[in-house]
Amino acid sequence: MGRTKIVSLALVILLCFLPLLACAPQEDSSAEKDENIELEFWTINLKKNFGDYIQGLVDNYEKENPNVKIKWVDVPGADVSKKFITALQSKEVPDVVNLASTDISLIRSYNVLNPINTLVDEKELDPYIDGLVEGLTFNEEVLGIPWYHGGPPIGMLNTELYEKAGLDPDNPPQTWEEFMENGKQIHEKSPKVYGSNDIPTMEVLVGQGLPILNEDGTKAVFNSEEHVEFVELFVEGYKNGAVASGAVTEDDRQLQQTFENGQQAQAGQKLGSTIVGIETNAPSVLPKLKVFKPVTGSEGTIALKGIQTFVVPKKSEHPKEAAKFALYVTNTKNQLEFAKLVAIFPSTKETLEDPFFTDFEVKNIHDEARKLMVEISPKLTINSLGIEKEQELKDFYLEQIRAALLGEKTAKEALDTAVEHWNEALSK
Repeated sequence: MGRTKIVSLALVILLCFLPLLACAPQEDSSAEKDENIELEFWTINLKKNFGDYIQGLVDNYEKENPNVKIKWVDVPGADVSKKFITALQSKEVPDVVNLASTDISLIRSYNVLNPINTLVDEKELDPYIDGLVEGLTFNEEVLGIPWYHGGPPIGMLNTELYEKAGLDPDNPPQTWEEFMENGKQIHEKSPKVYGSNDIPTMEVLVGQGLPILNEDGTKAVFNSEEHVEFVELFVEGYKNGAVASGAVTEDDRQLQQTFENGQQAQAGQKLGSTIVGIETNAPSVLPKLKVFKPVTGSEGTIALKGIQTFVVPKKSEHPKEAAKFALYVTNTKNQLEFAKLVAIFPSTKETLEDPFFTDFEVKNIHDEARKLMVEISPKLTINSLGIEKEQELKDFYLEQIRAALLGEKTAKEALDTAVEHWNEALSK
């Protein structure tokens, strides 16, 4: 369900036609109470493994709402953006569409999505984690209903390497300053071992409480004195071994220093699924691992790269009914049932309070990680900016961060270069 870094030429061409859609007159699409309506409902790659679950949702909703018929369409993940944009140019427009939050950013500027908060009472969004709703809100318009994600990152350390460095693994770092100090001490005591592969990604900046854009989203602001000081913390860490020498690689699947090869001692923010890889590739390392709350800023905010959402196109003939159905699919009960079928995390607060997430026996490190992920989930947000060429701009930012880590630029020069590039793009 992930997105490739490069948008296909076909998709770019399709996007060029979207501004025309924003100018098209919108019909009054509020259905009468007893009017029979059909909603076209899109999901991504769910029919094969979760067809019974989704069909059950559709069947139950139709029983509860006899005047509504749901036409369910399951779309391959690689095709969803292209197919959706193509549909927007036709008369056959879907009403409820599962999109990744990164896709919302891709098409937001073309004004083809209905603000959810104009279709439903804002109180109906209260069940969702506040930060996830905020992460889908642009200029006070909520453009998507949050659904599910793979779970928040957690902290992780190698207890053996911590003890060799004279550190207490039961007292893990809580701030990036502490984290870097520990990493430096680890490398000093064991020169072949480094602290971590963490670098100041935009998710880390957001979690630190450092803004990326100004309030109206028109200019990049991540070159302030506070931003520079924070990035310098990682630059210094790269020099003293708190940050691993291979952390500058673009592909994190090719990192040189890892938990598996014993050359990485800690991680400030790491996906819990990493543990599965370690268990498979280096089972002798698994007993040495300890998980802890991810390293964040003082607010404890954790930023996700993206989540799955539902959107309602402006060309939907029944937008209010579409939004109502999307709220049904993503309600507390239905998200709980979905989470019982697959290892996902919900976007609703009460789902996370169910015994399924809170009352389970902690038998191994996987359970410990899950317990932590549940605990920190209320602090989640999304690093979604709603700007054109968002991924391209984020990639450019990371290029500059790598240049700073390698000593090719100062932290200020790197951030100034990135901000200048961003603002040039944002002004077009």
